[in-house]
Amino acid sequence: MQLRDLFGDVPVSGEGVVPMELQKLLREPLDVYADPARTERLLLAARAQFPERLELAVALYKMYAYSNRFEASRALIAEVLERSAAEAGFSADWRQLGPDSAAWHPARGAVRCYLYTLKALGFVSLRQGEAEAAHAVLSHLRTLDPQDQVGGNVVYEMAVRLLDDEEDAA
Repeated sequence: MQLRDLFGDVPVSGEGVVPMELQKLLREPLDVYADPARTERLLLAARAQFPERLELAVALYKMYAYSNRFEASRALIAEVLERSAAEAGFSADWRQLGPDSAAWHPARGAVRCYLYTLKALGFVSLRQGEAEAAHAVLSHLRTLDPQDQVGGNVVYEMAVRLLDDEEDAA
């Protein structure tokens, strides 16, 4: 996986132009799996330089999730949920949100980042063997994003299959 792959479907902060230094980072010919330490250093340095850019936190939580560093991933997921919710003007607690809590469709900016990060929370929960927790968050994501703008249905279906398998095994 190349560094740019971490940004492929990441919601971009704000509506402004991406700074040149960040554009250079995206062009770095790094393999996340072959050189995870350098990738992490570059992302952390970019975050220090551009702390307002949520997509850097998103790229980091994705890298940590793919590297089985789930606690680090969850910490960043919580941060992104908090920051994107604050920017969009609603509660960071997904359990308190409903279809009328925000303009979910079309999902742009901080709203899209929030929905995308809920999907990540479900994915990381699945990777940690927490199928019921994943199902809960992903079911709620389907309520907030019935058009599946952030691709949560794929992860939701994985959670459903895992729960079905657990029931069959019981």
